[in-house]
Amino acid sequence: MTTAPHPLAPIESALDRFREAHFWIHTLEQYYHFADPFRWHLNAFLKSIKEVPPLIQMGLQNRPGFSAWFRVERERLSADPLMRFLSEQRDFVVHRGTLVPNSHGSIGITEGRGFKLGLTFPVHPLEDSDAAMRRYLRHVVEYRDFLEILLPDDDSLPCIERVWRMPPFDEELVDLAAQAWLRTGEMVNAVVAWMSEMPQELSLDCRHSGQQVQFKTFDRTRLNAELRAMRRSKQTKRKAAKNDQ
Repeated sequence: MTTAPHPLAPIESALDRFREAHFWIHTLEQYYHFADPFRWHLNAFLKSIKEVPPLIQMGLQNRPGFSAWFRVERERLSADPLMRFLSEQRDFVVHRGTLVPNSHGSIGITEGRGFKLGLTFPVHPLEDSDAAMRRYLRHVVEYRDFLEILLPDDDSLPCIERVWRMPPFDEELVDLAAQAWLRTGEMVNAVVAWMSEMPQELSLDCRHSGQQVQFKTFDRTRLNAELRAMRRSKQTKRKAAKNDQ
């Protein structure tokens, strides 16, 4: 007995790529504070989201009337400023070089909702948030803990807040990726409806909050232990330098 093919089989590759793009949004959240993995997963998202329309075209190009109808849908999506921009970034990665988004950071303490105390602190786009915190510790070794984030406090945790952006857009980068996924999803659903099938529900309720993603907290006890190790290392180097004189 031959099993009838699934009605959406012709665009299954496109649907798979669309689901993959959803997956990359969550890995962007997961690696938000790790510069290289964040950029690499961004590249993967840009690749997958851009490949959805051509895979749809390939799967349905022989259906009567589809190519003319889909040309309008595809041009509408391509004309969207965000989709056009992300497509250009994907082409840049493929043909020209490394895509490095902008990174903005702050350091301070949090009680689980925003900053209780914070100060703008430069975080280089190629630097992990852990490395940024270590830079602050080195500053404390040389000067002092002017933010007092290392003082005992059971109600707060030291933290780095990090935000990725890609000018000319002001929105946070993962939010932009989510917008691109939803707009692509609207086109996918239009295609599914054209095939006389039931469109899927488009939802990103599974995303984590900005507090969960953009704030990286640190154990104060471990930071102080690392600070003491840095001070011991500095003292050892000073003694060695004196002995060499």
